[in-house]
Amino acid sequence: MDNLQVICVDDSHRPSDIPTSHWVKKGEPYTVIKAMKCNAQGNLLGFILEEIDLTPFFPWRYFAAHRFEVIMVLSKEEWDEITEQLEL
Repeated sequence: MDNLQVICVDDSHRPSDIPTSHWVKKGEPYTVIKAMKCNAQGNLLGFILEEIDLTPFFPWRYFAAHRFEVIMVLSKEEWDEITEQLEL
């Protein structure tokens, strides 16, 4: 998986044993370096982020994917094509 750029849309319900310094912040961008189905949590999709290391806070390893939205990255050509179509 190429690193996926996401933005946090839900930073609620932080487990009390994870300090705020190791928790996501709403409106901040993050880089997903690994995505995994979390079997213990009903196959919830989880993300490991480049910016925050959860390994010291076992059993927490992943951030739930529903906390994020993907940041769409467009090439200049794609952007030009979209804006051209909007002008029609």
